[in-house]
Amino acid sequence: MIDVFKRSFAVGLLAFFCFWGTSGIAQEGPPDIGAITKKGYIVIAMLGTDNAPFFGTKDGQLEGIDVTLAKSIAAAMGVQPRFDRSAKSTDDVIEMVRTGKADIGLSKLSRTNVRSRIVAFSNPYVTLRHALLFNRLSLAEKMQRTKIGDYVRDFQGNLGVIEKSAYETFAKIYFPKAKVISLKNWDAAINATLDGTIDAAYRDEFAVRAVSLDRPEAATLLRSITISDAQSAISVAVPWNKPMLLAIVNQVIDDRPSKMTADDVMSLYRASLAPEGVH
Repeated sequence: MIDVFKRSFAVGLLAFFCFWGTSGIAQEGPPDIGAITKKGYIVIAMLGTDNAPFFGTKDGQLEGIDVTLAKSIAAAMGVQPRFDRSAKSTDDVIEMVRTGKADIGLSKLSRTNVRSRIVAFSNPYVTLRHALLFNRLSLAEKMQRTKIGDYVRDFQGNLGVIEKSAYETFAKIYFPKAKVISLKNWDAAINATLDGTIDAAYRDEFAVRAVSLDRPEAATLLRSITISDAQSAISVAVPWNKPMLLAIVNQVIDDRPSKMTADDVMSLYRASLAPEGVH
């Protein structure tokens, strides 16, 4: 009888500690999650310059693909989103995440091997092919009798990219024979292509396609070439040592009803440019 009582007491005591132990874990959660839920908000690093339809300010409100995703991540964690737009480049966004100044980074960020050494990246929420933008007349002169595919694959000219962007890294990988010229922004790259300072501007297919809407007067002088076998995975940056935070971000991304394509992004961009009430 005493032995039975001892065994019952031991089982009951074990169940008691297991219950309260797991209860405490459920309330506090893993350290990387608990630190955010305790303060009640998640800090999102986002580039200071607008980049519609991913992020931008309209009528005083921040909106866009990245903004909506950031708010969904915050809601999944039961906290408020707090955007920090002090970054002047996408590399600055990565650095804010690396140094702990931000919990996550969203700024149409492309995954690269260099960046993946210092931060972790989520599953992509948009995938965009790479593209080149050429001066139409200059391209015809320099190609001569070479086929366009061969010319692009063996490109050896001046290649313009946005400074401190993923395309500085991509250019060295995909166009090792080219002379890479870093420019302040995309407008500067387009202008340099038009005036012949560079032979081609290099970015993603959405940015290249959007030139026809942003600068229709220049679009007729330019030719775009999409590179089907080079893609940019647009992802969320998370500190490398916060695996549970990364898991939540991935879950939010994976639970979205569909994966966005370049056509979807273009449709949203056209809508953002339309006057109010026009569809």
